[in-house]
Amino acid sequence: MKIPTSVSALAIALASALTLNAAAPDLFTFQIDPRLEISLFASEPDVIDPVALCFDEGGRMYVVEMRDYPYGIGPEKKPGGTIRLLEDTDADGKADKSTIFARDLSFPTSIAPWNGGVFVTAPPDILFLKDTNNDGVADVREVYFTGFVLAVTDSNANGLRWGPDNRLHGLNGGNGGLISSPKKPQLSVELGNADFSFNPRNWDLTGTYQSSGGFGLVFDEFGASFVTHNINHLQQRILPLPQLYRFPGMFPVDATRSISDHGNMARIFPISVAQTRPNHPEQAGHFSSSGGLGYIGYDAWPEDLHGSVTVGDVVGNLVHRDTLQTNGSIFLAKRSPSESDREFISSRDPAARFTGLELGPDGALYLIDMQRDVIEHPDYIPEKMRNKQDIRAGDDRGRIYRLAPKSGLPKETVDLSKASPQRLVAELEHHNMWRRQTAHRLLLEREAKTALPQLRTLVTRSKYAPARVHALWTITALEPQQSYSHVETALRDPDPGVRLNAVRIAETLQPQPWQQPGQGIDGRLRRLVNDPSPAVRLQLALSLGNFDQTTVEPALIDLLAKNSDDQWIRTAALSSLRNAGAAFPKVLERLQTNTPAAAEVVRDLADLAISRVDHPAAQVVEVITALDNTSDDLIRAGLEGMDRALSRKQITPSRLSIQPILSRLAKRNDDLFVATWRVSKRLGLVDTAEQSAALEVAKKSAANNSTPRAERLRGLERLRFGSYTDVRDAIFANLTESADPELQSAAVNVLRNFRDEDIAERLVQRWPVLAPSLRTTVLNFLLSRRNFHNALVTGVENGDLKLGELNLDLEQRRTLLRESSDDIKTRAAKFIGDEEYSNRKTVLDDWLAKLPATGDPAAGRPVFEQLCAQCHRAADLGKNVGPDLTSIAHRSVEDLLYNIIDPSMAINPAYLNYQVETKSGDLINGILVANTADSVTLLQANEIKTTIPRADIAKLRSTGTSLMPESLESTLTPQQMRDLIAFLQSSTGK
Repeated sequence: MKIPTSVSALAIALASALTLNAAAPDLFTFQIDPRLEISLFASEPDVIDPVALCFDEGGRMYVVEMRDYPYGIGPEKKPGGTIRLLEDTDADGKADKSTIFARDLSFPTSIAPWNGGVFVTAPPDILFLKDTNNDGVADVREVYFTGFVLAVTDSNANGLRWGPDNRLHGLNGGNGGLISSPKKPQLSVELGNADFSFNPRNWDLTGTYQSSGGFGLVFDEFGASFVTHNINHLQQRILPLPQLYRFPGMFPVDATRSISDHGNMARIFPISVAQTRPNHPEQAGHFSSSGGLGYIGYDAWPEDLHGSVTVGDVVGNLVHRDTLQTNGSIFLAKRSPSESDREFISSRDPAARFTGLELGPDGALYLIDMQRDVIEHPDYIPEKMRNKQDIRAGDDRGRIYRLAPKSGLPKETVDLSKASPQRLVAELEHHNMWRRQTAHRLLLEREAKTALPQLRTLVTRSKYAPARVHALWTITALEPQQSYSHVETALRDPDPGVRLNAVRIAETLQPQPWQQPGQGIDGRLRRLVNDPSPAVRLQLALSLGNFDQTTVEPALIDLLAKNSDDQWIRTAALSSLRNAGAAFPKVLERLQTNTPAAAEVVRDLADLAISRVDHPAAQVVEVITALDNTSDDLIRAGLEGMDRALSRKQITPSRLSIQPILSRLAKRNDDLFVATWRVSKRLGLVDTAEQSAALEVAKKSAANNSTPRAERLRGLERLRFGSYTDVRDAIFANLTESADPELQSAAVNVLRNFRDEDIAERLVQRWPVLAPSLRTTVLNFLLSRRNFHNALVTGVENGDLKLGELNLDLEQRRTLLRESSDDIKTRAAKFIGDEEYSNRKTVLDDWLAKLPATGDPAAGRPVFEQLCAQCHRAADLGKNVGPDLTSIAHRSVEDLLYNIIDPSMAINPAYLNYQVETKSGDLINGILVANTADSVTLLQANEIKTTIPRADIAKLRSTGTSLMPESLESTLTPQQMRDLIAFLQSSTGK
């Protein structure tokens, strides 16, 4: 969605030649898990542009149709979204009745049932729609909430889903918005970067977790929630923002985090014909547009299918699946061994856009296929390409498929619309998650207090842990005053998922009037500090912050001391400490010293101790006093935490006598000398004589090639404490051809402390001698500051920088084209645009026009062996000099052609050609594979390595081009070129 993807004419032609007709639903286009069977539930014209769905208690399907994608208006220039009601009246697994339930919705994205109707996110609103006369069309249309900000489609408010906590949750894409409600005039919630939840019984809406910015939300059986965002396909929402930041001064935390063990931008295995990616070709064959999550919450699904999370990639025409494993207090997402080189669901249809997978009343999974030829939002398609495309092509199509295990599902018709309260309580024990959640919701809607005796029995006697969780939360909603004893019972439950939810509920309970602090529920919670489950301890650390600090502080200190190696328990406990300064010495007494985890606790706690007070200078004295008798490592960690906190606060120069204390610590070792220097700078203290002398020594050490390496690096680190004009020459003495990557990197890190325009000019001058590993960092540094843009653009204009070696992606080009000064925008537009640039555009276009539609991989093999195998590897052939061509998996024909004909169009810095000129006059070219303080090693064709001692090097610099020569195509016929491309595709990712 946000990552640019477009379909070239060639790719479309190839797709039509190699796939079945996308206009007619055909199950032979699918490759699915062999344990499953798939059938068509509904297709156009009965469903159009589906992006989300839900089922009501009667088993009817409500489908969100985003007909106004991607502009928010349809062909009639008004909001065109609809809600479709689909029914399978004869229970044959296919929809046979289709009704437009609601029309003219703005950007509808998600839907959830409630009280005989549905809630729909349709930014800027959340609407409630209901049919009161049973004609299948909504005659009630109420705005429950408004104020959601409209943005790019997949980051608009979306993801409506019931959690186990009696609330309806949604995502907000980090778009902010001031949310209000016609139903509750006093409501005013600034969401910022938070997601949200609300209770439809009282219109209470609050912020929840840090938004991932993505499309789709799922919960597991015990309330853990998972989200996604483009290249980062699976994230867990770990710490809720209202609790994390309930007390002022909490340091920033990335509280929604990737849990994939197979990486961000993980490898995927499409089977559709590759499409040209003009802006991010490196993302071909990897996640670039993840969205639309599913959770297989039914143990009738075999083996590791039950309990796994699915996520679609709309560009890859597939659905990926991860299994969940515990990883301390959170989860780890892993590929199933059975899907190590294939996907859970994939399609050869290039228009298949899978936007969700929902568990149904019958236990089947329902796959949503939006069916669009172009799925990329127009904002992210190069203008020249966009003008040639029909952006809305496919807006008359849509598919919903039904998946089930080949082993079968129980044959039963599910209709809970008229179920008695007793029947609904019994449904809480059903192993189909949809049925449990629906029964739970209906008990809330109907205020079914007659079910309370049965619910109480379920809490204590059910053998199914998820049922106990649902019963517990339902009692909390229906009988909040009487839930105390049930929560106490659940805190002793044998299942950690039940205990975790009991702790969540307990934080909302206040002590009874006759109870003293520590004798109520807070006292019961304190006994869980040694709970065997890390997830329970994580929730405990969060929940204790809601109680009187004097009674819970010992438990929080205990949690910190015993769980210092778990980042999330540690962070949660810190967030609950109101008075971190008072707790600081107590925590130090309990920590096992000289461990990395202990240092992390001290660093974070020192940060909090400083940031949660109005007079940080005075608190510095208190923290240092507490640290004085600990190890040097913990003192340094504490000073680093102080420095981090002081960087976030407005500081006036301190009048307290702090410098003597810092000077005393500085004498203990060199690391503490630097750490205390940083703190004194933050406090606005004048440099001591020792610091001034150290700066002079540092300048000489950093600039001298004969200085011992460790001393030179130490000197570089200290240059940050000087003025730029004073230390500039010493820093840039480490950005030369004689400096190895470690010295160059250290120099760039020091430069980040200054803002002088001269920095950019000097970095551009030194670009040819920068190590490959540093080039992306330096480029982003130059782009990050507008006053650096002139030097960057001037470098391209005068030829000091080559576009190919900059390898600017779409966002980097747009920084210059859209976010810089008017002068830079105009100048940059002369050599870059939204589309990829090329040095050989005429040659490329000529070859593209004469290239045959198909090629023979077998005929391409000898072509590869003759022209490419000296430097590249593919299948079982070749040498490892340039990129292993398995890394170009699923690239399009057009993209591969461009890379063959113009190898310097966009070069990965790791494969730039470098040239060494020796003092004896030799010229040696190759890829820089080793660059140490003593020598340089170049890798050449046929894996020949040449090592040159630094003492023999006169010059070392990049040529700005690829090692691969241009004009390879001159020896090939068009058919041979097409055969070569077919061989590359067949040996990579097929």
